[in-house]
Amino acid sequence: MTGTEPAARTPDIRGARRLFPATADRAYFNTAATGLASQRLADRYHAFIDEWTAGGLDFPRGEQAAGKARSAVARLTGADARDIALIPSVSSAAGLVAAQFGPAGPGESIVIGQREYSSNHFPWRQLAGKGYDVRQVPFRNGGLEPEDVAERVDAGTRVVAFSGVQSATGHRSDIAAISGLAREAGAIVFVDGSQLVGALPVAGELRHVDVLVAPDHKFLLNAGRGMGYCYLSPAAQARFTPVNAGWRAGSVPLDSFFGPEMNLSDTASRFDNSISWLAAIGHAAALTIFDEFGPGTIYARNQELTAKLRAALTSVGWDPLDLPEQNQGTIVSVPLGNAGPERLLRTLSGQGIICSARDGNLRLAVHFYNHEDDIERLVTTLAPSGRKGS
Repeated sequence: MTGTEPAARTPDIRGARRLFPATADRAYFNTAATGLASQRLADRYHAFIDEWTAGGLDFPRGEQAAGKARSAVARLTGADARDIALIPSVSSAAGLVAAQFGPAGPGESIVIGQREYSSNHFPWRQLAGKGYDVRQVPFRNGGLEPEDVAERVDAGTRVVAFSGVQSATGHRSDIAAISGLAREAGAIVFVDGSQLVGALPVAGELRHVDVLVAPDHKFLLNAGRGMGYCYLSPAAQARFTPVNAGWRAGSVPLDSFFGPEMNLSDTASRFDNSISWLAAIGHAAALTIFDEFGPGTIYARNQELTAKLRAALTSVGWDPLDLPEQNQGTIVSVPLGNAGPERLLRTLSGQGIICSARDGNLRLAVHFYNHEDDIERLVTTLAPSGRKGS
């Protein structure tokens, strides 16, 4: 630069919706289920599929895209890319950790949330078959409270597994406090980041976590699924055996197709699963939006929209689940009591408002492509319908 060029301008986050065609005719509050596709993602997919159709699949390009995506998620989370493995799902990561444990010794236990999403519940329940006491912590205020976890963690606890943000309620866990209890017992801290990574800051939490896993199809903006991300602390990497290692786990993957030698990577990539090359191509495109706006700007916008949504719902008598500010994620849940959600969801869908119901709640999830007029459309539709859709 000569010093005379104008400084590059950061795009206005309020205009982010223009990158996501679906926002043109609907108010989309369903990112907790699946995120929206950007035009950038769609264009990349169309071009790649055209090239694939014309000349065959360029799988090395998919591998390169996976590397770029790994680095992008590392920047997003504040991790070192060397500490991130590529995995297909939360349950596969939980299964990897659960597979590390042999038959239980006397008094050994696993501590999980009673109403955790199944991907972070079912794998741990299998360990009861190996003799572990699988202790389920009842939810309070929509999630795990450290005091309740403390009652179930002791010197025999081997894993404490929970969600960073609860899927049905939006309750954000106190990761540091729960981790402190687990670490005092020498237990592994496993966090399902499905509703956290890409939505809210996580860099400050990594030092409290042994394993943090996030799929791609929610706040990371690739609803096609196929490749997720698993942060493994250096201590966890040293402790775990990559029981599902394949050629991607090799120190030089494309030179690791056959035995008799086994030279595994010395980074978390030795825990990589085989990936969807198509998903990787999409990720490399979708994740550039985080760099374009900046993660901090996206997180701040998400928190701003969440606060406005909570206030707007309260103003029309649809009180959200009451959570302390430090326990609020970007999911806002309204308890429906005994009212079934079907009629309400049909009414909202008819007005172009897309959301979902989970575990007795109307679940509304915001992301940076939402806007204040989405909130206005929602409360305008809810207000005449009466409290809880009755």
